[in-house]
Formats: sequence, structure tokens, C-alpha cells
Amino acid sequence: MPATRGRDLIHCVLMAEWSDWYQHEDPTKWVLPHVLGARAEAHPDRDYLRFGEGPWLSYSEVRSRANRVANGLIARGVEAGETVATMMPNSEANVTTWFGILTAGAVQCPINTAYRGDFLSWAINLPQARTLVMADCYLDLLEDISHELPGLQRVIVWPSPDGATGETPARFARETLEEVADASDETPDVEISYVDDARIMFTSGTTGRSKGVIKQHASDYFSGRTYNEVCGITAEDTVFSCLPLFHSNAQVLAGYPAMIAGARVAYVDRYSARRFWQQVIDAEATVFNTVSAINYFIWNTPESELDRAHKVTRIMAMPAPKDIYFDFQERFGIRFFEGYGLTETGMVTYVPPGDGPKPGSCGKSTPGFDVQVVDPKSDMPLPPNTSGEIVVDMKIPNITMRAYTGMPQKTTDDFRNLKLHTGDLGEMDAHGWLYFKDRLKDYIRRRGENVSSVEVERIVTEFDGIEEAAAIGVAAHEGASAEQEIMVCVVPEDGKDPDPHALLSHCARRMPYFAVPRYVRVMEALPKTPTARVRKVELRELGADHDCYDRTEHGPKLGR
Repeated sequence: MPATRGRDLIHCVLMAEWSDWYQHEDPTKWVLPHVLGARAEAHPDRDYLRFGEGPWLSYSEVRSRANRVANGLIARGVEAGETVATMMPNSEANVTTWFGILTAGAVQCPINTAYRGDFLSWAINLPQARTLVMADCYLDLLEDISHELPGLQRVIVWPSPDGATGETPARFARETLEEVADASDETPDVEISYVDDARIMFTSGTTGRSKGVIKQHASDYFSGRTYNEVCGITAEDTVFSCLPLFHSNAQVLAGYPAMIAGARVAYVDRYSARRFWQQVIDAEATVFNTVSAINYFIWNTPESELDRAHKVTRIMAMPAPKDIYFDFQERFGIRFFEGYGLTETGMVTYVPPGDGPKPGSCGKSTPGFDVQVVDPKSDMPLPPNTSGEIVVDMKIPNITMRAYTGMPQKTTDDFRNLKLHTGDLGEMDAHGWLYFKDRLKDYIRRRGENVSSVEVERIVTEFDGIEEAAAIGVAAHEGASAEQEIMVCVVPEDGKDPDPHALLSHCARRMPYFAVPRYVRVMEALPKTPTARVRKVELRELGADHDCYDRTEHGPKLGR
């Protein structure tokens, strides 16, 4: 890509208007099947969807396939407002099934493909799904829990690319997705409102049991439209995603924004360090999103001619890596956009175009939201630069979650005092810039001081030989104190065996004495959700034992 074109595109994004666009739109049109229909009517032959190395599907082809799924479901008794669960890997069929469920007026509930046993039965039972669309490679998982699924009646099977097959438990009716989609491609006559439920999206469950977040059509549209405003997405763009389609990011921050803009979206099965840039280049992508450690995975790949052979000018990073922020942009010729949000809300802060960059901050409140930092006990707003809980208020209705499915008390707790409580710790400066600190449950209280696990992890991973780290609060293994001690769980780089005492000496030079970990646990891998978030709840369950390195028992003391 010519350098001048890249600079011009970035300039256009920087000059994009940060406006209250929603005040000039008709929210009754904020319905995904309606948007898809409008794009198919206006530009029937325009490319929209591609998976992997497959062909591009046009807007009219995608609408036709979605309509077939919708009509097939309706013919089998699926009613408006009913939940249809899906458990499928990233694929073209995954996307068109998602659209088909919504076109039928039903509610999609995508299930994490790593779920097993009680996790899986929970995700099917909580939203009361009668129908499950499942890839055949996961069918064997149903056998173990079939007696735990009293409400499930029908399993619709999609053949996975690897040809894996499994048997459907006999108590469920079984059909193939091909049989269901052998139906009319006419748009069904189903009335769908922007305030109707669209998706039940399960949270990552990093601090406890996953919650099923009910999102309305208006909420999903608002997330996608705001994303386009911030990133400057137009019909000339191609959005690329390697994130799983059971995650909001791949749906309402990739596929749906592209549709709203009349642009293209290209999906791949998963992130691959070896294939990533070639996949981006082949898709002719101009923008993509990253989460968690993916930024560092990209950065740590060997430099090559592919670093600048792509057309990407923008990356929406949640969060952007502040320690390599400018070096990353310079190496790959892109600009970071950053934001903060949750499954419950969509993105509620972004770094406004032309008003940044500000590495370390996740931006200011987006149009439609008022974001504050409050005292976790009283809910009173805190002064600037004071740590507290991040809470979210809506300027217009229906743009956050409606409720947690099957969990009325949790819904009430999280919406207390008419604001959505995120469970996240943050600070806001005098100019409205938000700084995420940690999950409230991950913040560590030690020696009368609050310690951010995020900051501990950042310093630990600066040490040579450490690939990843997770800091948690644990009880001392001797049980002598009720106060927490800090444990850091580390994954070494390949072929390296870091010395724990040298690591903690490094920490003592870089952080306050009260933040220096007591324990070091070396692990082959950290337990994670499929969206690459560390499940610290599992690490806490391990606790501190004599297999860990304890700095009070080895060598000279560090700090006070």
C-alpha cells in the first residue's frame, strides 16, 4: 500500500466527527435482519462475508441463506422470542445461522466451544433453549449431560470441516442444518422490534460462574454503529476477525459494524502467529480488533516483509499495549484505537478520533453513555484520580443489557441505584479520561495497601524469560495471617528456566515493597477462556503450597 494512501486514511479517521449521531437516526430501524435486508436491496452483488480462504459471499447471498435458516426454524415451531442455542466453530454457517435465528424473530445464544459437562448444561438450561444448533465434532459432549437437559428437544447438526462425527443422544430429535435450511429464501413475515431480545451472550466467567447477558437489537446496533463512528469504517473497508463468534467482539464489533457500513468482513478460525499476517493480507483487511495478549503475540513474531505488506491502518485494541504502543504502531504502520466495555454494555468509552493518543487510558464516554467512577460501598462519585468502581448510565434506553437470563437477583444487584455496576476498578482524571486498573475481585489487599494485579503482571513480564504472568491474592500456606499474600503464576518462554529469586529481585527494584510477590508458581500454561482471558478463579483454588517458590524461605529478603 502506498505510504501516502495510508497517511490519508489515518488522517480521515483522525478527523472523523465525534458526534451525537444517534440523535438523528430512527431507532426503529436498529434491527439486524432489517439492516441486512436494506444492504441486500441496495447492493445485492457487493461482497460481504468470507471465511478462511473461501469465496466471498454477497449481501444478497448471505440474506438468502439466513432466510432459509429462518424459514426452516419457523416450520419446526421455533417462535418469536424463543432462545436457540448454537455451538459451532468460526465458519460461514455460524454467521448465517446467527442471522437466520434473528430473522425468525428468535434469540441466539452462542455457546463457548470449550464448554463441557456442567458448564455446557448450564449454558443450555439457563436460557431455556429447546433447540440447539451444534457442530458434529461436539456431539459426544451431549451424551454425558443428556439427562441434565430437561428442556432441550431438538439438535440441528452441522458437519464440521474436519469430518468428525458424533452420535446424537436418542432422546433428542436430530436433523442436519442442511435439511433445516432446505426452505424458502424469501424473507419471513415476522415482526421484529428494536426493543426485542436479539442475543443471550455468556460472560467469560473469569471471576465466577458465567452469566447469560440478554442484549436487545437496539443495543447491538448501537455498539456496531458507534464502533464505525470511532474507527471511521466505510463501505470501502474490510474488517478482519480471528476472534470466536461466541464472543461479542466478533459479532457486534466486526460482523455487524461491517454490515451497517456496507463493508466487508473476513473471519478465520482462530488466531495463528504463523498465519496471521498472511491471512490479513489475503483478506485485503483494513482494520481488525485485538484483545488481551494477542497484541503481544503479534509483536513477538519475527520481523518480516509482511509487517508492512498489508492494508491495515487501524486496530481497535482492548486494551492497547502501553509499553510497546508507539513501537508497535511504527513497526506495522497502523494506528491504535482503544476502548473499554463489557458484554453487558458493549463499548462505553473510546479514545475520540483526533483527541489522543493517550496510552494507558481507555478513553472518554461515548455518545449515549455516562461513565463514572464511584465508591464501591456508597455509589457516590469519587474525585478525579481516585480508584473506585466503574459504573455506567445510559443517555438513551435499550443500549445496555436488559437482564441476566434466569438470574433476577444478580440483575437487581448489578443495576442498583439505576446504574450498571461493572465490577471493574478504575480511575478518571479531571478531563474525563478513564483508566482501567483491575477487576475488583482481582485487586489485592496487602499490608494495608491496594495492589493492582495488572501492574504486577506488567512488571513481571518485563523480566527476561517470562512469556505470561497472572498475579493473585492467596492465603499464606502456613495459615498464620488472615491478610492476603501475592502469588505470581508465570509461564516461561520456550527453552528458558527463569530464576524465581532473580525475578523477585527485579520486582523489588520496579515496584513498592508491599507489591512484591511472596510466591512464584511456574506453570506450563495459564488457565484461560477461549477469548484468552485468564481464569484467575482457578489459580486461586490452587492456593499457595510447598511446590511454590516462597521468597521468605529462600535467600535474602527483598524489600521490607
